[in-house]
Amino acid sequence: MKMSQNDRIIRKPEVMALLGLSKSTVHERINAGLLLPPFQLGCRAVGWLESEILQLMVAMAAGICDELLVDLNQYLLEERQRLWAELRK
Repeated sequence: MKMSQNDRIIRKPEVMALLGLSKSTVHERINAGLLLPPFQLGCRAVGWLESEILQLMVAMAAGICDELLVDLNQYLLEERQRLWAELRK
């Protein structure tokens, strides 16, 4: 994953609307590893990169099984860490 200049941070209500999920289902999917956890924006604010959520939506629409969704989430998390490491250089 490479963050584009047009990538934007989206908050929980928009994630819920994009995925058609309730707040509790979002949390259940995060705990099960089926949805990326958000990242901190401030003391009480979290968000997701829109590009990450869109990639997960494409995978779900393609009928990817839960095991592969967990793998995709892990890959996206590793990409976040790589991006952060590159920015710190």
